[in-house]
Amino acid sequence: MNPHLWTISEYQQHLAKRDISAEEAVRDTLARIRQFDPALHAYIHVSETAVEEARQIDERLAQGLPVGPLAGVPVAVKDLIDTEDMPTTYGGLHFAGRRPSRTATAVARLRAAGAIVIGKTNLHEYAYGTTNENPHYGRARNPWNRAKIPGGSSGGSGVAIAAGLAMAALGTDTGGSVRIPAALCGHVGLKPTYGLVSKAGVFPLADSLDHVGPMARSVLDAALLLSVLAGPDPRDPTTVRIPPRAYHQVQPKARARVGVPKSFFFDKCHAGVAQTVQAALRTLQEHGFDLVEVDLPNAHQVPEMQNAIISSEALDVHEALLKAHPEQYGEDVRKRLESGYEIRGHQVVTATRFRRQFATEMQQVFAQVDVIATPATPITATDVGQQKAHIRAQEVLVRAHLTRYTNPWNLTGLPAITLPCGLAPDGLPVGLQLVGPRFGEMKLLAVALAAESALPWNPVAPDYR
Repeated sequence: MNPHLWTISEYQQHLAKRDISAEEAVRDTLARIRQFDPALHAYIHVSETAVEEARQIDERLAQGLPVGPLAGVPVAVKDLIDTEDMPTTYGGLHFAGRRPSRTATAVARLRAAGAIVIGKTNLHEYAYGTTNENPHYGRARNPWNRAKIPGGSSGGSGVAIAAGLAMAALGTDTGGSVRIPAALCGHVGLKPTYGLVSKAGVFPLADSLDHVGPMARSVLDAALLLSVLAGPDPRDPTTVRIPPRAYHQVQPKARARVGVPKSFFFDKCHAGVAQTVQAALRTLQEHGFDLVEVDLPNAHQVPEMQNAIISSEALDVHEALLKAHPEQYGEDVRKRLESGYEIRGHQVVTATRFRRQFATEMQQVFAQVDVIATPATPITATDVGQQKAHIRAQEVLVRAHLTRYTNPWNLTGLPAITLPCGLAPDGLPVGLQLVGPRFGEMKLLAVALAAESALPWNPVAPDYR
């Protein structure tokens, strides 16, 4: 029995047949955390009550009482998300040891569905970075190669899934922070449409760009988690009241029109990544996908516009702490926050105007195609501590470049999912990103499910199987 290799669906089947108990699955996960996490730094805090919670699930099953759709599933939660029964540090020293007075809505909904929060995962300090090199709680390491970064800022959650230290995880995504770790660690990451999942109880980075999303071993697992997470919340005024959807009942849609951008999303892309994604697209075409070249002429302006918004909003969140205790920030995050002072009002106005225009342009694109396909990241996982990379003899900054293909969809709020599509020549995972229309999660998941079946993959890194 290897529950660390199972999807949620597979685990549910074994649990229903009593092949395994929830307590056994939780104990196995905790044992793996003790064995592997000292070298990986996926977790900041591990639950002290998970075993007892699992026993309660087993007792309900033994008595024939109903249990939720995530009964006994060990789930990791990014430590940016409040849990009143565990410390929530936000990855920073200012909040070390803090216990919130109330649990975040997203975590409460997972627990109501029977999930067991196995622990709180490491992140780039205050979610303001893409490498997960946290100076306070350890540099998270990629299970595919521990000399490499896992991506960020939800890197600990990505590591936990790829090393079999959790069956699923919860992350946040402001410029790609769910999808980047999923791509670099080789599993599924879903950023829902802005407003579909509550952010109540989540420490903000940039509120108008922040999303909460599931990270999982399969598209179907991500869909199941979304079914539990989605829905309006009076605690979060940005949530949208739309009819509930049973995302986990999604069926694969192979006969889909897939838009492939002819510029920007393959510009400044490492040759190994581009080749792997293009090979995956050819495979999808062989399986019935209709590839359509699309033009996104203003995509090249996104990095500048996104930076104006995230820099100003992040400074707004942190300015008081930055003035009172600047020494408690890591150097890279402190400098990024201070750069917010350089953003002028007219830049934010211009970025906001561009945001509306770009969103309108995307509506026109989705009148032609079902989804858009791009690489998830322009590069594979870089070395821990590496600040620069070279792409076709051009030097790029790793932290900024990792968000190049993901942040357009935070700016527009459109749903996007990353799934593994193969290995680059360096032996590291490459992610394929699929983007859907606003609140088009069911269509997006249907296409992703078909793509996943055409691109088989083991989401647990070889050394941890």
